Amino acid sequence: MHWAERVADSLIQKFPDTEEFHCASGTTPSGAVHCGNLRDILTNWFVARCLLERGKRVKLLQSWDNYDRFRKVPKNIPESYSQHLGKPLVDIPDPFGEYSSYAARYEKIFEASLAKLGIEITYRYQAEMYRSQQYNYGIVEAIQKRHEIYDIISSFRTQKGTEEERERYFPVEVYCPVCKRDTTQLLEFNESTMVFAYRCKCGHEGAGSAETAENLKLPWKIDWPMRWRHEKIAFEPGGKDHGTAGGSYEVSSRISREIFNSEPPVFQVYEFVGIKGLAGKMSSSAGTVISLDDALEIYQPEVLLWIFSRMAPNRAFDLVVDRQIFQVYDEFDRAMQSTGNEDADHKAVELARVEGRTVHPVPFRQLASFSGIVRGNQQALSDIFLRLNTPYPKEEFAERLAKAGHWLKTYAPEEDVRLVDAPRADYAAAMPEDRKSWITALAAWIASADITLESANERLYAIPSELSPQGNAKEMQKAFFTDIYQLLFARKSGPRLATFLAAVPKADFLHLLAIS
Repeated sequence: MHWAERVADSLIQKFPDTEEFHCASGTTPSGAVHCGNLRDILTNWFVARCLLERGKRVKLLQSWDNYDRFRKVPKNIPESYSQHLGKPLVDIPDPFGEYSSYAARYEKIFEASLAKLGIEITYRYQAEMYRSQQYNYGIVEAIQKRHEIYDIISSFRTQKGTEEERERYFPVEVYCPVCKRDTTQLLEFNESTMVFAYRCKCGHEGAGSAETAENLKLPWKIDWPMRWRHEKIAFEPGGKDHGTAGGSYEVSSRISREIFNSEPPVFQVYEFVGIKGLAGKMSSSAGTVISLDDALEIYQPEVLLWIFSRMAPNRAFDLVVDRQIFQVYDEFDRAMQSTGNEDADHKAVELARVEGRTVHPVPFRQLASFSGIVRGNQQALSDIFLRLNTPYPKEEFAERLAKAGHWLKTYAPEEDVRLVDAPRADYAAAMPEDRKSWITALAAWIASADITLESANERLYAIPSELSPQGNAKEMQKAFFTDIYQLLFARKSGPRLATFLAAVPKADFLHLLAIS
């Protein structure tokens, strides 16, 4: 079975009477949301689809933790934004003036990208939830059981706290309504009336009631289980850092059971997603990210979904942006064309399908190889495929051609092969005479032959050996290919030569092989 099917079956077994499963994911919009965050949502999405197949209803919740404090100024954001440290992300202006807030910028960009994957999801904005007092009953309950919460948290610490510290502990953070920061100190808290007073470093002093306040927030390990109960969450994935012994999930699970009298959701730990072909680790704060929009510039939605669906959550993998992308597309196309299989590989493809779309397995490698040569001319590319006896209509390759072109421009400019504008007389003049004879023989054959892939491959390997039978065949072959690439593209490598000769009209390049 596919991993998502196993998870779905285990959820049904654990909650046999549940007809609607609530599945949660969450992200802090502290910077550009990168593709690693996608694993959170897609783990839910794939499990949800399997639950639906089993006749269950599902509600997916994506929580934006935009009430979290601004902790660090990311790269590519003006350093002047350090003035906003300590404020809720939702209260910080968008640095580019395009969205209602700093948080909204990253939320809305990601939501628009997510819609391209066909994912239906309900969004929760935590600032709105707190400020509309929907969590105040949970805040009050946490305060009433503050000593018990302290004891639970303390039990996971190596260094135990003091009785005085326990007595002073209150599980709330207070945002100042004047400076907006969380640089506040509780002065008093009446546990009978739930009225509290505080002072901020900015000088403001204020008071309120935990039953009606709009500027209180629970710390993460208490906030999490409070939300589980509020939303009736049955399943939630999370990074392996949360799932370690003594980590957030274990602590929050005890708080959920012992403080909020609620069973925690089934927790699916997942490994992190790396990036291959980009310098440095994916990090929002460091500015080295591949956003979902970036990924969709080079990957079709179905291919990107399949990359995640085929890997069980406990398996780490890299999203590739280097030339290994050819292999990814090839593997997806083979998996998509497998017939009648009901195994996990087949299910991974099924879970990656986007309603209303059809994917055509036009080789991405060939699209990238010929992209520069045809320079966006789809008719010319259509003619090339016809000459290769693989007649793909333009409407079948247009989407992938655009993605191949973007990949070349953004991640592999060295792979963007284009024919030179004029014969390279300087290079030809410096060639040894025997190698010139090979090029001359190739040009003569091209001019007179009806070229096929097979005949081109045969002649490319035969010419050096036929004209220079005493030479080292391997070294001659390497030199021959290098000369062809240099004369055609002014580089040491390029597209597969046999495919190029069979596909591209000889009138487009034959003059470049005319050397004296």
